[in-house]
Amino acid sequence: MKIKQTKKFKRELKKLAKKHFPVKVLIPCLKAIIEQDKPSLIKIKDHALTGSWSDYREFHPARYGNYGKAFDNWIVVYKINQDELILLLVTTGNHDILG
Repeated sequence: MKIKQTKKFKRELKKLAKKHFPVKVLIPCLKAIIEQDKPSLIKIKDHALTGSWSDYREFHPARYGNYGKAFDNWIVVYKINQDELILLLVTTGNHDILG
């Protein structure tokens, strides 16, 4: 499975790194998604979205490394398109962005 990052994802990830978010934790999270590692997926609260976002999924990467409440609202929204894992968005806010 390939991983494709959108321009928006790359920009947001850069902003998060400057704010000292634990961005390296994305690597084991993505590995868990690719390998469908159920215990890890449960830990990062990977789940399908609903409504206008129903083709997408989200997870909370900071929960993988137990970084506490400071980064708990950090979510990654992604979509699996056939065999390609496409990362679409990273946000530091709450779930209001999903509108």
